[in-house]
Amino acid sequence: MRFSYAVLGHFYALLVIIIWGLTFVSCKILLNDFSPVEILFNRFLIATLCLVVVAPKALKFESLKVECYAAIVGFSGITLYFVFENNALIFSNSSNVSLIVSSSPFFVAILNYFLDKTKLGLNFYIGFIIAIVGIAFLSMGTLRLKLNPLGDILALGSAVSWGLYSLYVVKLQRLRINSLYITIKSFFYAVVFTLPLMWGWGYELKIGRLLDETNLINYLFLAIIASSLSFYFWSKSVEYIGSVKTSVYLYAIPVVTAVGAHFIINEQLTVYSFVGIALAILGLVVSQTSTLQLKQIMGKAFSRNTA
Repeated sequence: MRFSYAVLGHFYALLVIIIWGLTFVSCKILLNDFSPVEILFNRFLIATLCLVVVAPKALKFESLKVECYAAIVGFSGITLYFVFENNALIFSNSSNVSLIVSSSPFFVAILNYFLDKTKLGLNFYIGFIIAIVGIAFLSMGTLRLKLNPLGDILALGSAVSWGLYSLYVVKLQRLRINSLYITIKSFFYAVVFTLPLMWGWGYELKIGRLLDETNLINYLFLAIIASSLSFYFWSKSVEYIGSVKTSVYLYAIPVVTAVGAHFIINEQLTVYSFVGIALAILGLVVSQTSTLQLKQIMGKAFSRNTA
């Protein structure tokens, strides 16, 4: 892999995380007028239609294996993930949900091990611990320590679902399916799998509320920016730097969410928040550092302290 591709992969992941960090705020706003299943269906129907216009041949049948993998990607990474996440937001604060969802890299790494038998380096574990501690501090600063077991379980379900999504995106890429086709096929299957939920949980079109300026802006942001473009960029990042390195960027989601929630819906930031932001970013950096580089840095720091 050329160096430029690796840099581009990291850039895509960082860009997507900034966008996805704000989706928690947008969903929280839309939940005032729409149910979780309505948000899910409207968002990905709009996203799918936009992408099909760009690449109409993407939905053609490839093979049974490809279609099954794409269906799993759509169900686990979109339908199941957002059903869990949007319902979690009903019971929990947006920052609390983003905290638990940020454990996704752990599940991605575990499933990646079963796929490739690739052992995780010391850097991943140290970075994971630092980031989770930082995210915990961040939540202490924005949640007022209000926890809800049901909301927490639903958010954890999102994290596990994302691990499955990442696994099958890699499988599709190894079948030489390009990232744009993966994105379109997975969105299509996500819409299909959402249809039974609409019947079970109820769905109203709510044209009047949909055309409300605030709701429309948030839907367009979620569908076009946070879905169509972001899922494509995320898939490209997985292609360029791997699923584990890409998923580690999820540690930064609570940072973006907390800052965005402060400016958009006036959620409070405290000293805990700033400590958490610093630790979450440090955990991200450590996780992206090779084990050899990390040992060298720790060795130099230890030598200075004992000198």
